[in-house]
Amino acid sequence: MDAGDELSFTGTGFDPNEGVGAFLLSRPIKLGFFTADSDGTVEGTVTIPKWTDPGEHTFRLKGKESKLKLSAEITVRSHKPHLANTGEDRSGLLMGGAAGLLVLGGGAMMAVRRLNRD
Repeated sequence: MDAGDELSFTGTGFDPNEGVGAFLLSRPIKLGFFTADSDGTVEGTVTIPKWTDPGEHTFRLKGKESKLKLSAEITVRSHKPHLANTGEDRSGLLMGGAAGLLVLGGGAMMAVRRLNRD
């Protein structure tokens, strides 16, 4: 995925109605704050900052009360302005497994995927 792209995610296993922070790690960058539903599932979309260094990073969700941490490894490329749509479909491109990635841990699941900017 390119710096500046959006990343959609779903995470389960949080406390009902718990606040959940979304972060990009190597150096911690807070990407947003979300609220889990009554089943403990949180869904949302964040934007990877355009100034993010290229390379391997960790996308993490962290529950405020439960302290549950769900992580997924993503690969970020340098920001490049998106050109006009030429008909090429890049939705199948998987960079570092970011699209459709499932991570299991602590009895919970998180899925992340890159959103196409058409």
